Order: sequence, then C-alpha cells, then structure tokens
Amino acid sequence: MKNKEVGIRLVTAFLVAPFVVLCFVNYYSLIGLVATVTMFASFEYVNFSLREFKHTVLRLAYVGITTLNTVLYGLLLDKLNLFGDTKRRPELLFSLSFITIITLTILTINDTRKAKLFAVNGTLPLIYVSLCLSFFFPLYIHFGPFIALLNLLSVWVFDAGAYFTGIRFGKIRISPSYSPKKSLEGAIGGYLFTVFFIWLYGLTVNLLNPSFNLIGVGEILLLPMAVAVFGTVGDIAESAFKRFHNVKDSGNILPGHGGMLDRIDGLLFVTPIFYILMILLNS
Repeated sequence: MKNKEVGIRLVTAFLVAPFVVLCFVNYYSLIGLVATVTMFASFEYVNFSLREFKHTVLRLAYVGITTLNTVLYGLLLDKLNLFGDTKRRPELLFSLSFITIITLTILTINDTRKAKLFAVNGTLPLIYVSLCLSFFFPLYIHFGPFIALLNLLSVWVFDAGAYFTGIRFGKIRISPSYSPKKSLEGAIGGYLFTVFFIWLYGLTVNLLNPSFNLIGVGEILLLPMAVAVFGTVGDIAESAFKRFHNVKDSGNILPGHGGMLDRIDGLLFVTPIFYILMILLNS
C-alpha cells in the first residue's frame, strides 16, 4: 500500500473512530450505530450481489426491512429478560423479516430463477449482517458497555496488528484462493497484539472502575484467540463473496478503507463468538 493510501486510511480512521466509540456511552446510541452500520453494509451487499438487475425499489426494501429489524430487535432486548422469559422471543423478528422479504420477492418477480437469486441475496444480510452484528446488544445488556466496546476494539487491534506483522513477516498464506494477502504470521502477530491490548484494557478499566472484574486470565487468552480465528475467517468469507461477484471493494463510503462491509467483515463473525465466550467464562 502506497504512503498516500496509508495516510488517507489513517485520516479516515481518526475521524470516524471517536464517534463510533462515543456511541457506546448509551445503549440507545449503540442501537443507532449498529442500525446505521447494518443499513450501509446491507445496501452494499445487496447492491453488488444484484447489480446486474434492476428492481431498485425492491432492493431498497430489503435494506429497509433489515435495518428496521435491527432497531426493533435492540429495543425489544432492552425490555425483556432473555434468561427468564421463555414466552417472549424477540428473535422471531428475524423470521418475520425473512417471510416479508420472500413475500415481496414473489409478488414482484415472476421469473423463478431470478426470484430465487433475489430471495437468497436479499435475505442473507438478515443473518450475515443484522443478526451477527446485533450480538452487540446482549453484550451491552449482560456485560456492560466496557465489554461491548472491547469486542469492537479487539477486532480493530487485531486487524492492525495482523496487517503490519503480515507486511513484515508474512510468508505462509492462509487462503491463497480467496484472500492471498492473509498470512499465518500476520494472524499470530495480530493475536499477540490483541492479548496485550485486552490485558491493558482490563487493567485500565479496573483502575477507573474498581468493581469491574470481567477480564481475567481466561478472557485475556481466549478472547484474542476467538478474534484471531473468526476475524480471519470473516474476512476471508467476505473476500469469497466479492470474488464470486467480481468486485474489489464492497463500496467506497470510507476513503482508504473501501466499503462498510469491508470494515466489519471480521467483526460480523467475531461478535457472536465473543458473546458466547463471555457467557461460558463468566458462568
């Protein structure tokens, strides 16, 4: 990457990062952040996966339903006790959104092959983007804003560590077919960076809030491993989608970084696993 491109990338990061971090101060601002990211990422996926077809209104409807689903899910989780209330199931929203998208597709498109293509690519963001990213909500509700923010920052640190380590030492390619630049050395370097970061983060938060005791040895060792493995897999998965549809970047909303989906590909896979590990380690 040229120095000019690196400069643009750093400027964008420094402008966007503080705003994103501030959204974790309040649960409802987090809902707004997750919904906004979901909207842009879903639009990018639907746009490049169906770019050879028209039906602009239908594609926008897909994005609108997916985004609204994220907002309503976040609001419902704030009102319900997921561990005690077995009658109210907010995840039903995803089923209702899925049914709505399929219904709109069938009513709009008569060609069965084309309808299937629209249905598959129209509903995938519900799971791939909205559901996976919505695990920020239970992370925030059950473990607090510091852990929810840690999930995000850990992925950022891993990406940066893997990038710079890979440039310097990368030789063994993890996935030559889908993401040729990803190296084993980069992933290991990113893991070590993340271990140090989570240890430092826990120490800092504990100094600011002595009652905070959610980051122990298990979290320091296992959470970075989840970030390294699933962050890499998430990145490779998105690369596979883009290669299938013959696009380089998912979009261009973030100068120097590509599209929104390009920036959250690893986060999408990490966030659910991060939540599961926090439950297991604190049970």
